[in-house]
Amino acid sequence: MRRLRKTDNNRIAKACGAVIVNRPDQLQQSDVGTGVGIFEVKTIGDEFFAFIVDCKEPKACTVLLRGPSKDQFNEVERNLQDAMSLARNILKNPKLGPAGGATQLTVSATLKQKSSSVEGIEKWPYEAAAIAFERIPRTLAPNCGVNVIRTMTALQGKHANGEKSWLGIDGSTGVITGVKEKKIGGYLFGLLLLLSFISFAISIFKFVG
Repeated sequence: MRRLRKTDNNRIAKACGAVIVNRPDQLQQSDVGTGVGIFEVKTIGDEFFAFIVDCKEPKACTVLLRGPSKDQFNEVERNLQDAMSLARNILKNPKLGPAGGATQLTVSATLKQKSSSVEGIEKWPYEAAAIAFERIPRTLAPNCGVNVIRTMTALQGKHANGEKSWLGIDGSTGVITGVKEKKIGGYLFGLLLLLSFISFAISIFKFVG
């Protein structure tokens, strides 16, 4: 192959175990990548693609995305990026919390209790953050076709005492359910994302203060 972009060149080197050199006279036997299994060129649509597969110890890969339109292609790319980011967060911090708005409502209820013990304008950040964390369940409720006010009122009441932190909204039916009892992996999400939101909110509050 000729005229590769630098990014593609680096990925090919990682896939086959090669070392990139700037001049031919600097090339050594140990620099040659021998981990490639099969190299072939295939035609997909009207374009040619080079495939390097069956590598021994690959440290790079390529995901080929296609779509009938630019908008759908961009949507597929965003979904893939979200999935990869979620997998990365789980690997970095392997802790899961209940989804369906359960975790956000528990945090919101805790912040509301904290705000009741603070006087003056210092309670405003707690109240603002509590309302912000309710955005997830407020978005889930209309997506499921249920009454937002009734559902949120019921959930807030159950989370107010802090004893039912696993209660959330079933994304399929819109029913308030115990996420833990459902034992569905899709109802859990990485806590690293939530912690990043909390850290960002705290930094904003400190800046405003």
